[in-house]
Amino acid sequence: MAAQLNFRPAVYIAAAAGGMMLATATVAVSADLGGNCCADLEERIAELEETAARKGNRKVSLTISGYVAQEVTWWDDGGESNVYLHGLGPTQASHFKLNGQAQISPGWTAGYMLRIQNLDDNPFGRDAATGNAINQNSDNFSQGLNVQMSYWYVQSKELGKLSVGKQAHAAKSAAMFTDQSGTQIFDNYTFLAGFPQFLLRDSTTGALSNVTWGNLSFCYAQALPLGGDCNGIVMNGVRYDTPAFAGFTASASWGEDDFWEIALRYSGEISGFKVLAGAGYSEFSDEGTTGPSVSPIKNSDVFQVGGYIQHLATGLFLHAAYGTEENNDTVLNNGTTALDSSHWYIKGGIRQKWTALGATIVYGDYAEYDDQLGPAALAAGATSSTLRRYGGGIAQELDAAAMTVYLKYHHITADVTGAPALGNLEDADFVSVGGLINF
Repeated sequence: MAAQLNFRPAVYIAAAAGGMMLATATVAVSADLGGNCCADLEERIAELEETAARKGNRKVSLTISGYVAQEVTWWDDGGESNVYLHGLGPTQASHFKLNGQAQISPGWTAGYMLRIQNLDDNPFGRDAATGNAINQNSDNFSQGLNVQMSYWYVQSKELGKLSVGKQAHAAKSAAMFTDQSGTQIFDNYTFLAGFPQFLLRDSTTGALSNVTWGNLSFCYAQALPLGGDCNGIVMNGVRYDTPAFAGFTASASWGEDDFWEIALRYSGEISGFKVLAGAGYSEFSDEGTTGPSVSPIKNSDVFQVGGYIQHLATGLFLHAAYGTEENNDTVLNNGTTALDSSHWYIKGGIRQKWTALGATIVYGDYAEYDDQLGPAALAAGATSSTLRRYGGGIAQELDAAAMTVYLKYHHITADVTGAPALGNLEDADFVSVGGLINF
């Protein structure tokens, strides 16, 4: 009993002391906050609300992503050399995406995608009215911001995805996007990775032609010097994608003025190998879908197939693509007839994480474009052509910054028959140092 009586006063004294200390601390904190902690907190919350980005509602999620990419390129066309600073051209250009998604019911979602790209310093672009472009005569061609994609979709885990609006369609990049080496964005089988508006130079006289390299890699489906992926520009239309079955997905698209596309893709791992494959077919008819009109009626059939295989243990990889365009004897506005054409591409190398920074990719590639004669080349009298591009590079991924830095080299040469003015062409060399950072 005595021990109990002696213990209780001690508890009371300790509790009283603790209460006094808490009160003192509260006063001190209030003093540090200017004597009104709640008012200060409310002020800070109001400040954050004023500067914060907001969604339109709480039902649809919002994700902002994209990347920024720029290159510095030294070039030599046999008669002149220079250094240019530029972007990567359409589709691969610096951009940001606004993605939204909401759940309708279990297994069903709806969403949207808005992609804005920056076409400043665009090496691919050309003003049809003035002829302005990045070439030997100019180091700059800017088109500013561009709404590349804008569409909504409804998706079911069991039934697939239906999307409507300006978007990439079923067969777009079915071959190119199989490339999982980490170099596809800045080096691929299209002329988006090059300088299609550079002018051809005569090796005998040294004079520049009015015909461009892009006129030897011309796609009539889009009336653009794409080289490969001849349907590779986004368009307004409706697209359906199936769910994945054993690694396979099928897609179909239809759009105005008139086009339709189908494609089949595969992605998986087989016996220690990463494997991707894709094939697509597109048919374009009636009026042009984009770019300057080169013919009164469009009539092009495009086929493409490609694949990628990588040995996961060693990092050795191989990517290949092949495509054709049949133009069905379409008569152009200048009175010439568009030829049927083909192209193929191969890239091989190694992808391995030799340092803690991230994967290092070393590769070489070769592309060939046969009879892809554009309107200007046909008007000059050309009857056949072969454009060859070979090179390679090294890229270093920086995982901590979601960044890739790279060095690449392209050598371009061409043979043209039927056009004396294009019979002796200088080769061209391009060495580029670039960087790409994701966000």
